[in-house]
Amino acid sequence: MQLTQHTDFGLRLLIVLARKGTAVSLPAFSAEQGLSYHHVAKVAQGLVQAGLAQSQRGRSGGITLARPAAEITVGEAVRKLEKGMRLADCATCALRTNCALSSVLAEALEAFLAVLDRYTLADVSREGVAAFAPWAAIPAAPSCAVTAPS
Repeated sequence: MQLTQHTDFGLRLLIVLARKGTAVSLPAFSAEQGLSYHHVAKVAQGLVQAGLAQSQRGRSGGITLARPAAEITVGEAVRKLEKGMRLADCATCALRTNCALSSVLAEALEAFLAVLDRYTLADVSREGVAAFAPWAAIPAAPSCAVTAPS
């Protein structure tokens, strides 16, 4: 599944907000990320409308998280940023009356979002972690070295 550019930019902004813990200037963020200011402003507006961020006007204004990063899941953010999320458009398909693919895709989407719901902005915004790999903490299986009887 590929998320839209809008959601990508929104997640980037949320991660930076979680890392900074203070108001972030949208012009500074867009310059740092090499993104269009107008697109970032539209994304930020969506985050504020969704209740994920708050904005303050003025010289020391900017955008901040509406709640602590540990209380916002990645799944919640994706649901609020990604409008009309679906894996395929079955409504116009000629096979829709005789096909179970839509229910399989709905189940896959639920599983995708369930994984995102397990992680908060605090989890994914930790600096110094190149890639978050929860499975890396699982110890390797012990080797089964067979020794010859003496």
